[in-house]
Amino acid sequence: MYEDVARSIRAASSRFFKGVNMHKKTKGQIAELMVSVKLMEMGWKVLKPLSENSRYDLVAEKDGKFIRTQVKYVTPTRGILDINCKSSNNWSILRYTPKEIDVLAVFNPISREIYFIPVSKLNISTIKLRIEPAKNNQQKRIRFANDFKKLDL
Repeated sequence: MYEDVARSIRAASSRFFKGVNMHKKTKGQIAELMVSVKLMEMGWKVLKPLSENSRYDLVAEKDGKFIRTQVKYVTPTRGILDINCKSSNNWSILRYTPKEIDVLAVFNPISREIYFIPVSKLNISTIKLRIEPAKNNQQKRIRFANDFKKLDL
C-alpha cells in the first residue's frame, strides 16, 4: 500500500519540480508528503498535528519512540542546500530547540532526496549541506548532505 501511495505522490509531484513557481505553502505540503512517504518506507508511522500551531510539522513513531520532525523544502544553489534553522512571521524569529523538535527533515526538490539533521546540529540560524564537491576540493569544515541521509538520533 505504501508503495502505491509513494508512486502516486512522486508521479503527481514530478510535474511541480520543472521550474514552476509555487506558493511556499504548496512547497511545504509537497515536502511534508515526500518526507512522510520516506519515513513510512523506513518503517515509521507518521502522525500529523491538526493545527499549524506546533513547532513541528509531523511526528514519526516506531517501536514506541516518537520523533518530532520539522520539514523544509530547500532548492539547492551552486551545489549547496542553505537551510533555514528557524521560523519567522511578521512578529518574531524563533530558532528550533531540542524542547520543540528532534530532527529537521530537508527535502531537495531537484534530486528528490531527503536529509535528516538532528536538532543537536542546529546551533546556528542556518546550516549549509554540500551536495556537490567544492570546486577547490575543500574537505574540512564542510557538511556533506550524504552524511544526513539516515535518520540517526
